[in-house]
Amino acid sequence: MKQIGTEPVTLRINNWNTVLQQEEFDKFIAEPVRKKYPFITLEYVDFTKGSGNVLENLMAAGSTPDIVFTDHPNLAGLLEYDFPLDLNGYVRDYAVDMKQVDPQLVKGATSISAKGELLALPVYSDRMMWFYNKDAFDRFGVAYPTDDMTWDDAMAMFKRLSRVDGGVQYAAFRTINLLMTGSQWGLSLFDPQTGRASFQTEEWKRALGLLQEINAIPGNTKLTNEDFYQKQTLASLMQSFNIMVNLLATAEQKGHVIKWDVASMPQLKEKPGISGSNKPLYFMVSKSSKHKEQAFAAVSYLMSSKEAQMTLSENGKMSVLVDPDIRKAFGTKPDILKGRNVAAVYKHKMADLPYTNMYNRSALLDLIGAGTSVLEGKEDINTALRHAEEKANKTIESKKK
Repeated sequence: MKQIGTEPVTLRINNWNTVLQQEEFDKFIAEPVRKKYPFITLEYVDFTKGSGNVLENLMAAGSTPDIVFTDHPNLAGLLEYDFPLDLNGYVRDYAVDMKQVDPQLVKGATSISAKGELLALPVYSDRMMWFYNKDAFDRFGVAYPTDDMTWDDAMAMFKRLSRVDGGVQYAAFRTINLLMTGSQWGLSLFDPQTGRASFQTEEWKRALGLLQEINAIPGNTKLTNEDFYQKQTLASLMQSFNIMVNLLATAEQKGHVIKWDVASMPQLKEKPGISGSNKPLYFMVSKSSKHKEQAFAAVSYLMSSKEAQMTLSENGKMSVLVDPDIRKAFGTKPDILKGRNVAAVYKHKMADLPYTNMYNRSALLDLIGAGTSVLEGKEDINTALRHAEEKANKTIESKKK
């Protein structure tokens, strides 16, 4: 097994279309690596801190970061920049045990490549969950959500929760967009045989129909996360576990106390046992990095170290390792998760990661636009999906030239 050089290096890590708080970066990324490799310093170049930190601008300025991280929906988009290094040889040379890593997540990193290259390594996962305000349910005498509800059950519940009370409009449930609705069942934006956009499927139509039905309930439109944890006029919402817990923690620090809990996302009757999508966070090493071996060592350690993965799991981030002890420790450390239904995170199977390719970023915006068009009453479901698919494929063709 090869050994990496031990000269002191600073590796710059950029995020792409996803966000990680500096505190989280320091605790879960930089500190574990520093502990394992004292000669490696990780510097977070957060793209939200100005246009100079956006990957495209960094590359144009000759300042390409050593590592970039993003979530699965955005992963293939980085292929447009010819950024990622094939890590297969490094895995072999440094004897990294990939057998302990969730195979679905490994497939997510290889399926975006043309020849089976391993273009990224997963570090932790997230999934969409159903957060709810107990006071809102108590106010209207509605039983709390359970982990085994169907969407039909949920719709009946939403109609009882969305009402005007004391001159205040209370809403039942906040969706996000069509992409997030369909992602619960692993729906792809593309035909994997052709690589072309494929929105006019029965599954996407069903997802858009569900989105339309939820938003047709009075009060269920133009909602924000703040309506849930600040105004407390929103009874429940779908949101990524990590994102929502961070938002709730921040809200508590600002004095917005809410009696909340969490449940599994409702299931389709046609797809029992599938609840919510898998949203892994991946790290890519740059082809142009001057410290490729150190960058690989840092990322592979975060992925494969039981110590690093245990820390992530204890703090409410889903481990990428198929280790029952690590999973059992999920969410046991933060005070905000004490007494919450965190077991729901692992109760049901997540949908398989969908096929994706380098045109994912533009195609997903077109799909989201179709959902918005229907919700605004501008187009019916079939027309909106057809127009969005045509637009996406036109963009794909133009990029191929």
